[in-house]
Amino acid sequence: MNGNLLIKKTDSQSLDMFVATLPDVIGCQKWEERHSSNYVEERYFRCFVLGLEITVAIADDAEFKNYDFWLCLLPEPGCGHHTNLMDGIADCVARKLAQHGHEVVRSYDIGRSGSGGMVYRLNPAEGAKPRERVVIEEF
Repeated sequence: MNGNLLIKKTDSQSLDMFVATLPDVIGCQKWEERHSSNYVEERYFRCFVLGLEITVAIADDAEFKNYDFWLCLLPEPGCGHHTNLMDGIADCVARKLAQHGHEVVRSYDIGRSGSGGMVYRLNPAEGAKPRERVVIEEF
């Protein structure tokens, strides 16, 4: 099982600029740019941390056209495939991205159109408590 997140960019943020912010957001420091015809613009970034492979690329999802970046969390081989764990990690990363001003979609099944999911946004209310800083809506 993997965790897939679709992220709206802030302003005119490029893929390179987005990846450059990730060490401060999720703590993964060493991002490697890679090339493959399987990705939009034939490039993506990859990082390994805590038994996870994290991939970031330009989004290519017909159902969520307004989202610019795709972040995929996948357990490294030998680290298991615990669905609940991956859901929890994807939720945590989505919350961290929302706290940094991004709107994030976590689809229940990114490979199946209309499967539903959750949208994470920064709470616009002033003085929101730490647990209320992110608003989550199910769709």
